[in-house]
Amino acid sequence: MVRSSLLAILLITTCTLIIYANAFSGEFFQDDFHTLLGDYSLHLYLWPPSNIFTDNLNTRGFTMWTFAVNEALSGSTAFSFHIGNVLIHLLSSLLVYLVIRQSMTLYCERKNSNTADPTSTAKVEEKSAWTALIASVLFAVHPIHIQAVTYLSQRSEALMGLLFLGTIATLIQAYQSRDQIEWKWFWLTLSILCCLLGMRSKEAMVVAPLLVLWYDRVFLNDNWKFLWKSHGFYYAILWSTLIFNSSWQAMLPSLDSLTTQLSQVTSSSVESSENSTSVANSSGDSSQDLFVQRGARLSRWEYFQTQPPIILTYIRLVFWPSDLCFDRGHLQPPAPWIFWSCAGALTVVFLLFFVAIFKAPIWGFLGAWFFINLGPRSSFIALENPYFEYRMYLPILSILIPLALGLYCLAGKLQSRNLSRGTILSLFLVVTAVPLMAVTHLRNRIFSDPVLLWSDTVAKAPECGRAYTNLTRALLLTHQPEDELKAVSIGEKAIRLNSGSGKAFNIYGLALQRTGQAEKAIEPYQKAIALEPKLMHPYLNLGNIYSKTDPQKALDYYTEAMKLAPEDPAVQTNYATTMLFNNVEVAKAEQMLIDLAGSRPTHIDSRLNLGLYYANQGRYREGIGWGEKVLIINPTHQAAIELIKFCQQKLTQPNP
Repeated sequence: MVRSSLLAILLITTCTLIIYANAFSGEFFQDDFHTLLGDYSLHLYLWPPSNIFTDNLNTRGFTMWTFAVNEALSGSTAFSFHIGNVLIHLLSSLLVYLVIRQSMTLYCERKNSNTADPTSTAKVEEKSAWTALIASVLFAVHPIHIQAVTYLSQRSEALMGLLFLGTIATLIQAYQSRDQIEWKWFWLTLSILCCLLGMRSKEAMVVAPLLVLWYDRVFLNDNWKFLWKSHGFYYAILWSTLIFNSSWQAMLPSLDSLTTQLSQVTSSSVESSENSTSVANSSGDSSQDLFVQRGARLSRWEYFQTQPPIILTYIRLVFWPSDLCFDRGHLQPPAPWIFWSCAGALTVVFLLFFVAIFKAPIWGFLGAWFFINLGPRSSFIALENPYFEYRMYLPILSILIPLALGLYCLAGKLQSRNLSRGTILSLFLVVTAVPLMAVTHLRNRIFSDPVLLWSDTVAKAPECGRAYTNLTRALLLTHQPEDELKAVSIGEKAIRLNSGSGKAFNIYGLALQRTGQAEKAIEPYQKAIALEPKLMHPYLNLGNIYSKTDPQKALDYYTEAMKLAPEDPAVQTNYATTMLFNNVEVAKAEQMLIDLAGSRPTHIDSRLNLGLYYANQGRYREGIGWGEKVLIINPTHQAAIELIKFCQQKLTQPNP
């Protein structure tokens, strides 16, 4: 058993690293700018530990803590965060192998406790080992998991999955150590800790105590009485971890707040400001064949109507992941016949699993695992986005395990004297895993380039206005003239499809501004402000337009931006620089830039603008000093090199 486990670990690890090798070159995109580079100060999560367990900084405190560890070890590089995400997924895949193998072995041993047949025991070992191996390899390489692994901000999903599986794995270890009290309570304590940290990783962990209890009853204990007698105290603490889950308010809004939501037309997204010219960002979903899009928030019943076809789409993608799509937009309820036919199909499946609870408890548990894990996000709880493929991270096991069992049984039918079951299963594994690995590798290549990703998204969801907005943004971030021209036409389509989004108008205005159409950009910026008055970026971009022609008007816009985002470095830089070069509150502006440079060790614009200001004032030595600070960050920065050269020339010239 030890040898086969080591070989399985080696195979799972190798497959995972091969298919995600090209993910390490991926960049930040969408929510990453906000979560990892924007408003959050990741170092705050490292200490004190209480930050993990309160909502003071974030409702997913443990996820943010892992990001903070990444940053502390290797800085704010996408490569570092990708290492963390892939490692979490690899550990989850290994736990899938461990949990499935041990669960099947323990269940069969308990059911056959009166049989001491070595042959029967060997068959159980073989069956559990192959089932666990096939399911875990397919879990590790399946492309439906790319959103939870390659998309950095969705680490929360994979981390929650890891801790959910860890809760069960440690419970199994406690059961196996039941005759050693110290070790038993060590593993139970570790199980509670995994559950607690899972609650602080993502809100969907809310279902864990129920499923862990169900698992215990099916696989480890013959009756409820003995379960409560042996593990009652453990479950009392395990259920108490629910108080650390922040899902109650987020997932179950009050009737008043729901009514307010339904009366609004919104397009929620995350903004980013990576440089002094601001760019907006967004996120979402849409299915062109089954759904229409309006961009309106859904009621509970409307949201529920979207879910049966979406769940069936998830299931289809497990078997045939041909049209994986990062963002399908704001989905609306499908035609009634689609809803009722899909709901009917799911109801039949649900009833079969319900009957299995009493007749075949293992199959009943697999059904519960699927429906309960999807429940918080695929039922009547009206979230903003009805569809995201990463939601299948844990539910997929309810499909992969029966598939692995089916392949094992089929191999038994096909084996012969010249062809062993192991050989046939190895062929099955290659045939099923290699195509999935190829798709995952290809999708990772697409994810590594924001332009490729959003081009793929608009091709698969042509009515998703939010995807067009993000494609416009991605094109602008290349800083290539041909891409900026293309961004204008894409931005025009974005505002047609998403006419209620201030972010779409802001991005379109930025595309116009970048292509030399500053006057034309003013109208979309003003439209963005009218739609979303609390959106900072249009004010910042309007300030950038007027900074050279009408400094006072620019300062007015920068002032509004400062009110909305006083800590944003782009706002601070442009606001202070405009004041400096127009002799408005010079001392205050100078100190703002100095403080900004001191608080952000890699911020170039604050240092460069100070150097330019000092050079303009004839303070050449100070100008050289700030130019050199820029070169420490970027030794090839051309503007800083020219600044230093200019100041040195001035210093060598004789005084008139």
